[in-house]
Amino acid sequence: MTKLGEYNTPFKPSPGNYYLMTHLIDSLLVKVHSRCNLMCDYCYEYNSGNTSWRSKPKEMSKDVYEQMLVRVKEHCDCHQVKEMFFSFHGGEPLLRQPDWYRYAITKARTVLEPNTSVSFGMQSNGTLLTMEWVELLHELNIGYGISIDGPKETHDKYRVHSNGDPSFDLTMDGLRLLLTPKGRSIWGGVLSVIDVDSDPVEVFEFLAQFNPPSIDFLEPHGSWGDLPSGKTSYQDLTYGQWLIRLFNFWFDHPDYSKIPIRKFDEIIEHCYGGRGSLESLGLEPVTLVTVATDGMVESVDCIKAAHPNAHYLGMNIYENTFDDIVDHPMIKLRQIGMDALDQVCKNCEHVLICGGGYFAHRYDPSDDSFSHRTIYCEDLKLLIGHIRRRLGR
Repeated sequence: MTKLGEYNTPFKPSPGNYYLMTHLIDSLLVKVHSRCNLMCDYCYEYNSGNTSWRSKPKEMSKDVYEQMLVRVKEHCDCHQVKEMFFSFHGGEPLLRQPDWYRYAITKARTVLEPNTSVSFGMQSNGTLLTMEWVELLHELNIGYGISIDGPKETHDKYRVHSNGDPSFDLTMDGLRLLLTPKGRSIWGGVLSVIDVDSDPVEVFEFLAQFNPPSIDFLEPHGSWGDLPSGKTSYQDLTYGQWLIRLFNFWFDHPDYSKIPIRKFDEIIEHCYGGRGSLESLGLEPVTLVTVATDGMVESVDCIKAAHPNAHYLGMNIYENTFDDIVDHPMIKLRQIGMDALDQVCKNCEHVLICGGGYFAHRYDPSDDSFSHRTIYCEDLKLLIGHIRRRLGR
């Protein structure tokens, strides 16, 4: 990814560079556990009407994991994929026992290396993190991302246990462990879901005090048939206005702007003709799929918020290769860039930056398709236009 400042003059690259078909998968979201110790109100897995998790094994077995590695090696050898990334996910991945991760890392490196180097990450709610876990993740070189939405009042509004008890104090216990030397060595960043009723500056200053490696501010998931909390209509600009307030504060304070905010960095990167890494922006082909605990291969995980079967491809790691999977129409839609967008998007001045928005947010039940603009289209147009003007000045 191009570093900021590497380009001096914004330019508009040819769209042809952004929707070349790819047949490569180089990232897997590996669902090592299908349950969670929290029940966050906005969770796409447990609170969006999708109940597929109920029929899944709680844990991914060694048999499933090893067959997944067979398919990964087959794909990497065929297409000369030199780097592969596994994101251990759930549910909550720390519900697995530590010994499983020792096995999983060793096995993956034995099967894939040296022809393909493999790296590992994990996204967790932080409530189960202990110093013993930090030492193990440091030993195994597994990056750790923590989910926290801001100060206590903001965080506990949605991130709660199944009985409604708040989770902030336990999450903070985990976060403090990431401030130790070994914790810093594994800390990949913060994931924070936007609550438009919160003050964006207050939320950012709270997170910034810990000097995180990066912050990823995410809009809540939704669709054209089910708008998220705080968005009253398609034309509503509440999320765009919230993000602009955050951007201005971040951009105008040099000490704070040293902390990467991924959404802003990606927009700036695209403004200067670079290529991004976020699935929610730009037109670069998406090279990630999900492997569930039972070995089923699924589309982007949070697409479950669109409708109950949105993630279902009817494919698994026993009967299908990854070449089969990238030929699936739902995966192709995430790889063909401009060709997957409606005409309004194609004619938009921001299309190379926005890319139509996050695929999971384009679903319209009226025609049962994802061939629409994101529900956050107006918010993104407002935000991107603002950032382009600020860069221009």
